[in-house]
Amino acid sequence: MTTTIDDAQARAVAGQGPAFLPPFARSQLGTMGIELELMVLDRLTHDLLPAAPDILLLLDRQEKDWVATPEITTSMLEVATSVLTGFRAAAGQLEEIRTSVQHAAFAVGAAISGGGAHPFQKWNEQRIYPKDRYRESARKYGYLAKMFTVFGMHVHIGMPSADEAVRVGAWLTQRAPLFIALSASSPCWQGEDSGFCSARSNVVGAFPMSGTMPPDIRSWDQFAAHFARLAAHGIVNSIKDFYWDVRPKPEYGTIELRVLDTPLHPSHAAALACYARELCIEVAAQPGTWPAEGSRDVYTWNRFNAAKDGVHASWIDPESGIARPVEQVVRADLARLAARSEDPDFPAACVLIDELLRDGGQAGWLNAHMAAGAGMNDLARVAAEMFDAPARNGSMPG
Repeated sequence: MTTTIDDAQARAVAGQGPAFLPPFARSQLGTMGIELELMVLDRLTHDLLPAAPDILLLLDRQEKDWVATPEITTSMLEVATSVLTGFRAAAGQLEEIRTSVQHAAFAVGAAISGGGAHPFQKWNEQRIYPKDRYRESARKYGYLAKMFTVFGMHVHIGMPSADEAVRVGAWLTQRAPLFIALSASSPCWQGEDSGFCSARSNVVGAFPMSGTMPPDIRSWDQFAAHFARLAAHGIVNSIKDFYWDVRPKPEYGTIELRVLDTPLHPSHAAALACYARELCIEVAAQPGTWPAEGSRDVYTWNRFNAAKDGVHASWIDPESGIARPVEQVVRADLARLAARSEDPDFPAACVLIDELLRDGGQAGWLNAHMAAGAGMNDLARVAAEMFDAPARNGSMPG
């Protein structure tokens, strides 16, 4: 029997076959896809509930353009949009997803929530989803696999060539901390106030292939050689072994931004994805340009600040070395991008992103509930109620 690329990749991902890097499938610039990892909660206690398999059975019966899949533990659910081209389509499909997932969850006695980390779950109580890839992850990473019960948003942006994916990905990496700040929605960890706006962001760093793509990689051939070198040592087996903040996704023909906490409402997810999309389109219009030599030296600090202080953080521009408030940088970006965007609905996305800059952002909203006396169960309930609210005119209800 002939082994297809999909078969070879699936076996590599599951650790059951040789390392495999598929060829880069070119995509139309600016197409995008959005993936959200969602919490499955008990409707009474609002603790995590291992009901994802039951919800998936119900969702599998639906005719839909999007997909729902398991994640590493049974209290996690991943949804992924179809290929999208602008804010209206993204907001509309994510609202459809929100409604469908909520109905399926209700049918099995569960609720659904966004947010980057459940406020009081205990990692040791989680169950690995019975799938070869996740069993292999548990074998390979030990307790870290269950610690990875955190919830993120990934944005895929279509790239016209493999080399452009490497170049544009380098630029998007510079601004990744801005997306950590804007999406930060995990102030609590294992039942405690973490002191961070995004506690989730610290979990990924425990994995050996976390961080960013090496700055000396400037072409797809160089990336492929890097992959082959690590694969020869048994360090990586597939692209999924790279837990980089931004990575190429060759089978889709995209670059993938992976740093975001799952927003508390899908309408904000649509807006943030469009912000990333517009940044990539802007860089693609400047062929041959690369971040300045050594410009990533401040990245680790920018990332830490964004996770710690959210939208109140400062961000050091890697090109100029000037530190500015995240709020100022984002608003300047949005004004510049809106002036050149060909998406007629991008201004609506900008309005939603402006909401994320107010009152300390999503982490600030949750912290305000804690300051008012809410306990951890209450905090999980509040987050579920935020997800449950239907979007009005592409915005969160008041």
